[in-house]
Amino acid sequence: MEIKIVKERRKTLLLKIVSTNKILVKAPIKLSDDKISEFISSKKKWFENKVKKMEGLENFANLFHFDKYIYEFGEPIMETKELGIDFEKFSARKKNMIIKEQYMSMFSYIRERVKEFCDYYGFIVKEVNPCASTCKWGSFSSSNEMKINFKAIILPKDLIYYIIVHELCHSKFMNHKPQFWKEVEKYCPNYKILRQKIKEYSFLLKKDTISF
Repeated sequence: MEIKIVKERRKTLLLKIVSTNKILVKAPIKLSDDKISEFISSKKKWFENKVKKMEGLENFANLFHFDKYIYEFGEPIMETKELGIDFEKFSARKKNMIIKEQYMSMFSYIRERVKEFCDYYGFIVKEVNPCASTCKWGSFSSSNEMKINFKAIILPKDLIYYIIVHELCHSKFMNHKPQFWKEVEKYCPNYKILRQKIKEYSFLLKKDTISF
């Protein structure tokens, strides 16, 4: 494990896990090396647990091969080479474009689920559009426009449902205060479990997964 120590003009110590094999420690300029070592030792259990979780997420992400398969509901449904004659001879840019178009074409499933939910529970949504955010699964605007990340179709159905419920509840509460979570719980009683589960798929957002 590489530990990089940077001294700078600051009042407190900060420990940041850069990767599974690198830790960054920022410390006040005048703080002694002994104090810094003591701080690192006191946080050893904490960063070991964090690194272990990160390694687990990386191993999970490595189970997906987006250059070879199209995924839906957490499972591969077809090989990418089926997307066109001589697909494997295309440039990386063209392959990425075709794969993204395929996922976009599958977005209709999400639109249909939103419509069913709105019809049943009385929510009002003006539009449901795909987005390509690298940090969020969805959003809901004050003009009643819902955006869902087009990569959401890769997730298991229960997580897609959670995202839809989450964003629709923002039509009533444009925040994440307790009232909002109580509203989510009305339609998704196990939302706390799903909130944790969806973190396993955060790798889909953190990078442009459609760039292989």
